[in-house]
Amino acid sequence: MRIIIITVFTAATISVSCSQKSNRITSATLIMSDSVAKDNVVAFFDQSSPGGNTSVSNDLDYNYKWSGQSPFTASGFGYFTPDGHEIPYVKRNRDIGQTFTYKGKAPRKLKSITVRLGFGDNVVRTGTYGQSISIQLFEVSGKRTLNNNGSDSTKKAFHGYPHNRVELDIPHERDDFLEGIKFEMLAVMSGFKFPEKVDFGFDNSMNIDPDHQNLKGKYLNFIIPEQSQIILEPTKEYAFLVMIDSIGENRGFTLGNLMNGHYPGGFGIRREGHGIFPPVTAYPEFNFNHPLNRPAVKTSLFPSDFKERILVPPGSNGYPDVDTYRDLEFYIKI
Repeated sequence: MRIIIITVFTAATISVSCSQKSNRITSATLIMSDSVAKDNVVAFFDQSSPGGNTSVSNDLDYNYKWSGQSPFTASGFGYFTPDGHEIPYVKRNRDIGQTFTYKGKAPRKLKSITVRLGFGDNVVRTGTYGQSISIQLFEVSGKRTLNNNGSDSTKKAFHGYPHNRVELDIPHERDDFLEGIKFEMLAVMSGFKFPEKVDFGFDNSMNIDPDHQNLKGKYLNFIIPEQSQIILEPTKEYAFLVMIDSIGENRGFTLGNLMNGHYPGGFGIRREGHGIFPPVTAYPEFNFNHPLNRPAVKTSLFPSDFKERILVPPGSNGYPDVDTYRDLEFYIKI
């Protein structure tokens, strides 16, 4: 089994509110491998679809989500209103993760979180190699309710795969999202580094096609630093988010998942930009830097201050797709 170990050692503290401080741990190790050992795994979902580009991203490459005409970069579809109008918006940057339930009989220290690179055609964008990655951890609580976004069994969903609501059937549950969930932050762990090109078997000077077979299906094992002291309590639900720390050109990577997963102890989650739902309307006839588009562009990005970014609550809602029924391929070890 080919294993790559990437380690960084630094230290910092981050203030998360006026009355609370949380250690931002920045001593971290990331192990990339071709397979995953399942010893001491206490929560997992071990399936991924053979395609799709559900991705973590922190990208400066603006793109209108819009099927109409635009002299600027545009692709896909906006979201739709009940009267059938398509609303354009700017593609949003994302942190991606999963909730899970610890079903052990005794409290145990969290040792690692493993996710898998996906199998789509945009697996690792060209600006991602060597970038700093963080993991944010939460305890999850609250009485959740399902919001069908106004699309019941008699209507197509207003957004969601396959996105073309005018010509195609979008199953009504594709825009469902969960409400009433509380995410209490436990820790932010930084210092992980996404693998370099050489770790995938390439020369670091090469231009790598994001669809290259060598990129697909690799496991990323995030070793939880000893000083974090994250203790999993029996029957409690937790969550993690995978984050690209800083914004730049072509920064993103896909994570293996099933859109209609069936992990019984949780569900997929995401943080999108400033967390505004629905997305702020954009004006594709104008450039991205036009004053009319500044609110749409700003809210599609994460807050520039990392301390503010980690306070934007995650959830199952998302554009163009929700994560309500999605599960990442993941493995939690103690």
